Amino acid sequence: MFGAPFFCPMQLFIPTIAAQLDPVTSVLGVVTAVAISFIAITLVASYYRFQNIVLQAEETSPEEMGATAHDVLRVQLARYLAGCARRGTSFTLSLIRLPMQNGAIRINSPVTEAVKHAARRDDVTCLFDDQTIVLLLESEPEDGVQILTRISKALGADFKDSRAGLASYPGHGLSGKELLEIAVGALESTTEDEPIILPEIENLDEEEDDAESEVVEAPEKVEGPLEPAEEKSAGWREKRKNSMLDELTGVLKPSAISAYMQRTMSEIRRKKKKAALFCIGVNNMENIERIHGQDAADDVMAGVSQVLQDNLRADDLIGRHEKYAYLILSECTLEEAEIIGKRITTLVQQGAFASGNKKLKTTITLGVAAHPEHGRNLHLLYLAGQKVLDHSRANDIRAYAVYDPEIHDKVQTKPMKSIKARQA
Repeated sequence: MFGAPFFCPMQLFIPTIAAQLDPVTSVLGVVTAVAISFIAITLVASYYRFQNIVLQAEETSPEEMGATAHDVLRVQLARYLAGCARRGTSFTLSLIRLPMQNGAIRINSPVTEAVKHAARRDDVTCLFDDQTIVLLLESEPEDGVQILTRISKALGADFKDSRAGLASYPGHGLSGKELLEIAVGALESTTEDEPIILPEIENLDEEEDDAESEVVEAPEKVEGPLEPAEEKSAGWREKRKNSMLDELTGVLKPSAISAYMQRTMSEIRRKKKKAALFCIGVNNMENIERIHGQDAADDVMAGVSQVLQDNLRADDLIGRHEKYAYLILSECTLEEAEIIGKRITTLVQQGAFASGNKKLKTTITLGVAAHPEHGRNLHLLYLAGQKVLDHSRANDIRAYAVYDPEIHDKVQTKPMKSIKARQA
């Protein structure tokens, strides 16, 4: 009824082509599999060698591992750079040069062992050359200097004529090569009167912006001893007088506030914690300056700073802001921030600050902005807190107050130039 089935000559031709392609496909598959396996084996071998160097580096001489001192240093720096970039923390690279009396320094030399035992458990010790020990410390810049000074005192005679040049990540650079150049330059600038040098970190605000936007890569291999960075070392001894801390008040100076507080805010956001920014204005300072002089005003500012330092936690960041103001960043809830604000306002009001043979009194006005309620970055918190402070000052309110948009958004404020906008 339907007739014979339709026959097409291509039905014979197609299986013939398929039969010819199958061997080609099989060969390509085998080649691809072999290539992928080779790449995987290479990566595993490289990772194993990396881990092997890390595990043995602090106990075994580089030569016994089939590596150079600079290979070990490069691996340790890569590990520190990656870890600190991931955690958003800082580390200090210290080059410690010791006058040798009995040959070259080795990783198992008594003096190297002494440094390892005097350092903290997680600090890393390796070699730069046969006269220089490298110490890697996960710490803020000024803490690195204090740790190294403590180690020097603990080692006593072994460290008597030592010199040390330091560099800090990310302030001095984002790669191992940059950090080593800075540390070598600092080492070459040391003197008998100043045996430990940490160069001043310039333009911290701009460098902190770069540090958050750039990708940190493993440092380049260092070939032999580095030449001193003479253009960077010039004037370091003078610049070092201007440290991260304000000389008068002992807290962060205005140029360092943004970098340190931005870093802390990044860590708070990463941990999904709460925080509060306190914008504090010290009252009557113009009158004190006019009546009693600038020295008296300085004494009062130093006294208020001491009250803040004595009554806040060690990890709360305090910075001097403008001439007669402070900023505080504290990891706490909004409810805790109100308690803190009330306490320090009362303590300053009750205090009497010595200046010569006089006792001077003052008060503070304080604006509180909380994370994440009032903003998810430091810039927004600063805007909110400063609006509270400006509103209170305009209405002669000498107390603490928490940001309320219905009240304080009517106030127009200009943000401090070093507190830059950031995306949450």
